[in-house]
Amino acid sequence: MTQSPDRNGGRPRYGAPANSEVSLSEVFRQALRFLRRHLWLILLFGFSFAVLTLVATQRMERLYKSTVQLMIDPVASSPIEAESAGVVTADTAYVDGQILLIEADDTLLNVVARGNLTEIAFFQAQPVNIVLRSISAAKTMILGSASDDRSRPAGGPSRAEIVAKNTLAKAMSVEREGDTNVITISVRANSPGLSQRTAALVAETFVDIRLAMRRQDAAAFSDWIAGRAEELRQQVGDAEASVTDYRIANGLLNDGDGTSLTAQLLTEINAELIRARADLAQKTAALDRARVVLEEGGDILSLPEVQLSPIVNELRNQMLLLELRERDLSTSSTQSNPRLVQVRQQYDAMRDQLDAEVARIVATLANEVQTLESRTALLGEALSQAGGQTQAESQVAVGLRQLERVAEALRQHYQRYLDNAGLAAELNSFTTSGVQVMTSATVPIEPFYPTVKVFVIMSFLLGSGIGVIVGLSREALDGTFRSVQQIEDLLDTRVRAQIPKLKSGADIPGIVAIEPFSPFSETISALRYMLFSAGSEDGRAPVFLLTSNAAGEGKTSIASSLALSASLAGQNVLLIDGDLRRAGLTVKYGFEDDIGLADILSGGPWQAPDIMEKGTLDILPAGTLSNMTHNALESPNLPRFLDLARKSYDLVVIDGPPVAHIADCTILSRHSDQLLFVVRWGVTLRDQALRGFRRLPKSKISGVVMNGCTADDEIGLGSTYKLYSRAMRARDKLISLQAHRLPDPRGEAVSEKRRA
Repeated sequence: MTQSPDRNGGRPRYGAPANSEVSLSEVFRQALRFLRRHLWLILLFGFSFAVLTLVATQRMERLYKSTVQLMIDPVASSPIEAESAGVVTADTAYVDGQILLIEADDTLLNVVARGNLTEIAFFQAQPVNIVLRSISAAKTMILGSASDDRSRPAGGPSRAEIVAKNTLAKAMSVEREGDTNVITISVRANSPGLSQRTAALVAETFVDIRLAMRRQDAAAFSDWIAGRAEELRQQVGDAEASVTDYRIANGLLNDGDGTSLTAQLLTEINAELIRARADLAQKTAALDRARVVLEEGGDILSLPEVQLSPIVNELRNQMLLLELRERDLSTSSTQSNPRLVQVRQQYDAMRDQLDAEVARIVATLANEVQTLESRTALLGEALSQAGGQTQAESQVAVGLRQLERVAEALRQHYQRYLDNAGLAAELNSFTTSGVQVMTSATVPIEPFYPTVKVFVIMSFLLGSGIGVIVGLSREALDGTFRSVQQIEDLLDTRVRAQIPKLKSGADIPGIVAIEPFSPFSETISALRYMLFSAGSEDGRAPVFLLTSNAAGEGKTSIASSLALSASLAGQNVLLIDGDLRRAGLTVKYGFEDDIGLADILSGGPWQAPDIMEKGTLDILPAGTLSNMTHNALESPNLPRFLDLARKSYDLVVIDGPPVAHIADCTILSRHSDQLLFVVRWGVTLRDQALRGFRRLPKSKISGVVMNGCTADDEIGLGSTYKLYSRAMRARDKLISLQAHRLPDPRGEAVSEKRRA
């Protein structure tokens, strides 16, 4: 009985899905099958890489990392600005500039010099490995030798310092914490103590550089202010002297309108002299009082001149705030608190500035007294000479006003610089780095490199990935059948059974009788049932022909197992060795010297036993071939023999020859009812199987048997079957196979070795 072809001329594709699109579940199933097939390869690569990485990490140098965190603020120009609540946080550009300052070569060279890092092995030049030596030797051979003794500038760093600096730059990392003004300095070294010491040394060097830069800027600003103030003082003195001399020389002692001053000259000089003497008396009294207070150690701040100074008032306010802050910090922390120490230092600095400002005020009083004395003397001389003055010209008055305006402008300018001079003196005495250590460098306990667990896990994943790539490459380059889908898509036929792979040395077909509930036996039984249910319709025994593309694909084992399974089921079966060239079945059972199919084809008589018990299995060997194989198979005796066998047996199984390049299988297929094409998993090449399959008559092909399949869920005998196998083993049921005689054409009994 044959299957009718579909409307496209081929057999229905049982394994093809209803639509051409591959579903996600199918992709996952294929992926899981791939992992099962190549799990050993993936694990081998993964564990190999992990072991190699573990060995390599044990030989790596351990590195430890110590970290310092610094808070960077813009440097305050005065204690008032430092204590102001409105100080703006450093912006991104400022903090980034400080990071560049830490990473600068001059800073690193300073660290190397301060810490004497050139004497530490970690910061010294390491020996060149063999690879770099080989590259250097090759460059020398090609380009010639180059002298390394280049002249260095006088006073420059030595080679050892440059090597230590470069090593420190590689071992150090400086990063900003988000958008804050906090900088993290991390230093890596091959010992915990060295990493902690170097990190602390970098932070200390950075703070000292900031302090030095601040002192340098403050000193330069103070010197400039002082020089400019002295220059302006001389200009004010010269301008005032010019005004006085001009007045005296021209007899202009008031703001005349250019007419004669005879009537008013004496009165104005007397009034001016009286005011000058009054001012002199007032300033002299203030100066004397200040000197008395200083000599007796009184409160100099009680003087009106001191109390009117805005600088003194501001300093006193800031000192009061510092006293309050010191009192709060003293009650809430220990005496060694860095913030408390800093507050006390700022208070002492402001106290010194206050004393300097008071001294400046006293000195200013002395200068003013001296100036007033000179002015009084000059006015006295002018008064004595005023009687001889008779006139003053208008042009002289205009010149006087011009000189007075110049003198007043210089005097105001000088006063502003005097005020700034006080601030400059304050700035010079107040120096702060603007850096606060938030987290000090500590000695690390565990090394941060190499991270053995991470390395091993990553190497295992890398090795597993390489294993997956190798597996994919093997499958991509594999030209054999690996799945049912490949067979059904390529050969356009149905896969009837997937025979599981047996262990080496397994008894075939004896396993069907010894282990009837094994996956192999169950698969053979299912295959037999499917074939027999589609057998001959005329009541005669169906003839099954098993063939393959080439030898070694298991068709003989499947044919013998199929026949034995049918015999155990109570059917009378004739198993024929139709491979007259190789006679694999004949050799398997040791029937080389017995009469067989070749003798029948040559005209020898054959008849089935008269009486056969149920479950008889007879084996017909290949016999002795005396002619060309295809000539023998084309004999008319073949169809007559098969007709007799159909009438005598319930099933006839022919172990046919391979289909590749020979006509034997094609001839046998003409006289068979169904034809099974055997392929071996991972052995049969797809292109060769396709060429051989096309030589067979499509109308008689019942399907394909896939032999040697791995333990896969596609076989259909997974965990469910194991439940049945355990139950049957518990019953301890034994099945034995009775031997039956196979008569020869002459009717004589054959030896025991021909019994199945």
